[in-house]
Amino acid sequence: MKKIALIICTFFVPLYLFAGITTYTFTSKTWASEIGSTVCDRTSDGWICDKEASEYSSGYINAEGLPYSKGVSVKTGTTGAGATSVLEFEQVRRVTFNFCQNSSKGQGYIYVQVGNNEAQSIKINKPVVSGSGVNMRDSVIIFTTPQTGKVKFWVTCTENAININTISIRSANGGSSVFTMDTYQLVTDITDLKDSDQVIFGVNKDGVNKIMGYFDEGVSKNNIKAIKGRYSVDRNQVEPDESAIYTLRIADLNGATAYIFQDELRYEEAYLVASGGQTKNRLAVWDDVVSDAYGNYGYWTISIEDGGKAVVTNLGSSKSKIIQYNSTADIFACYTGLQTEICLYRRVEAIGDVSAIIAPLVNFGMAKETIGSRTIEVNANKLNQEITASLKDGSKFSISSTLLDRDGDILTISYNISEAGHFTDTLILTSGTVETRVPIVINRINPITISQAVTQEDYTTILLNDVVVTKKYDKYVYVRDATGSMLIFNRGTEGQDVEKGHTLSDVIGRYINYFGVPEVSPSEDFSFNKYQTVEVLPENAPNIIDSVDVCRYLVLENAVITGNTSLTYNGQTYTIDNKFNVSLIKNVPRRTEVIVSYDYNVLTLYIIKQEQATGIDAQNQQEQNAHLIMRDGIVVVETESGLYTLQGEKIL
Repeated sequence: MKKIALIICTFFVPLYLFAGITTYTFTSKTWASEIGSTVCDRTSDGWICDKEASEYSSGYINAEGLPYSKGVSVKTGTTGAGATSVLEFEQVRRVTFNFCQNSSKGQGYIYVQVGNNEAQSIKINKPVVSGSGVNMRDSVIIFTTPQTGKVKFWVTCTENAININTISIRSANGGSSVFTMDTYQLVTDITDLKDSDQVIFGVNKDGVNKIMGYFDEGVSKNNIKAIKGRYSVDRNQVEPDESAIYTLRIADLNGATAYIFQDELRYEEAYLVASGGQTKNRLAVWDDVVSDAYGNYGYWTISIEDGGKAVVTNLGSSKSKIIQYNSTADIFACYTGLQTEICLYRRVEAIGDVSAIIAPLVNFGMAKETIGSRTIEVNANKLNQEITASLKDGSKFSISSTLLDRDGDILTISYNISEAGHFTDTLILTSGTVETRVPIVINRINPITISQAVTQEDYTTILLNDVVVTKKYDKYVYVRDATGSMLIFNRGTEGQDVEKGHTLSDVIGRYINYFGVPEVSPSEDFSFNKYQTVEVLPENAPNIIDSVDVCRYLVLENAVITGNTSLTYNGQTYTIDNKFNVSLIKNVPRRTEVIVSYDYNVLTLYIIKQEQATGIDAQNQQEQNAHLIMRDGIVVVETESGLYTLQGEKIL
């Protein structure tokens, strides 16, 4: 492919544009801090220590398993610890502290003073619920009359410790809000996409902060490397990155709408294509959209599902068609649907210097619980009246407040939904003549049995009832319940410690019948007690094993392995695979344990274990101590009652 030289002009965007919030995160007991990803230098920004605190506490794990910091600890012995900002802030309207205590103690006061104005305080009480003190929470000081000057704070602790994590200052020269500059917003409706939109490919999974880079033949001709992406906390936005931007073209293909992704920043007439043929997972960029080898390999369809999940499917002839993220290889490529789902972000131009209210889509996505909540940040620009909040319907959702600050505020949306289904509502935010309507969406899902799961259409998201592991190897976890068996294809790091006998709960993900094997690819961690297992015994095999037995853990009495790839049982011959490297004993009846599977539409028995058969054949179940001997140059079976051929016939 011919590359063209690219000169990118970067324009300086001032940090302070309109009224907004500046948040500092404290990183040491001397009140060193960072803002965003930038460490403050205490000369042009940051904090000057008035009195050191006791310690900086980091490395904690929250309820979701994510690391976090408890910030800077002020104990009774270090009462009065605090700092003064380097910068002067204009028109300060509120200051928010994010803090915690210890498990059950910690009380005192946090003081704030802006310029020469009178200091104000927040009283910190003991946790109401024992053990809840470790939970981070916010306390806010609101100034009725905006104040200007350097911000000074200090903490007096009367019992145990108070840990300050962040301080957020809303002011006229605060950090610009998301709507004062161009942003890339999550696409939640296919109709939002317009011809010539600039888009970024993201990953539709919390905690995976990767986006799709650009195609580079020097790195790989078969896929596109993932690069680091900076997502908002709610993942409704991703920061722009010139190494990840593609231009969307909307086209007509045989009378139907199709999409083309053009990389016009780096290459001349270059487009995303799927070029894997029938065996590869290739995603590349090439200079045409149709080829003799791969058909319409530069054309795609797009569907947007719950949670902003984007299914981008190629219209060419390659077998692997769906763009996905491979966490193991850290790449984006085309698959049949067994990797991590993606999402799309489109460029949205800045609102500019106008009166506006901005709030993100409230997307609960796929929810297992009947109740839940999500906190969003409402931002506003150039308003002179408070913001009223209401719901259009309100039968399934509720909000924590009906009146917000005119510069914006934190708002919690809750739901209480017992039945399964898709539910929507509209959050209405109003200030004078300015109004914004924000969609609220959720898909409540109920757990189902395996027998119900295997009847679903491919790529349906399912939630399984508790299931028990019958066999696990590598990323393959075979499970069963009272109604049937199936496979969990564990493409990520979830459940690496899973073993036979573990009971798995909260298995949620996409279902697919993969060449005859019913399986689910988890979209999030499932839970299990690694220290508790139940006894798992194989089920007795039916007389004839067929497709309804796929994924079952079976025992075959008096089965005979007749070759490296074949087994005879009850007069039927089956294909086998010694996937677990069992020392196979051939041509002798054995009690054989297997997992039933498919290898590309061929019913295949995976051999797990062989034991001494209960008899030479089905008619002689009491024979014991059979062993092989050589007689007249022929291998025969010697038992207590005489000699038998390998086929079980008595030798006279």
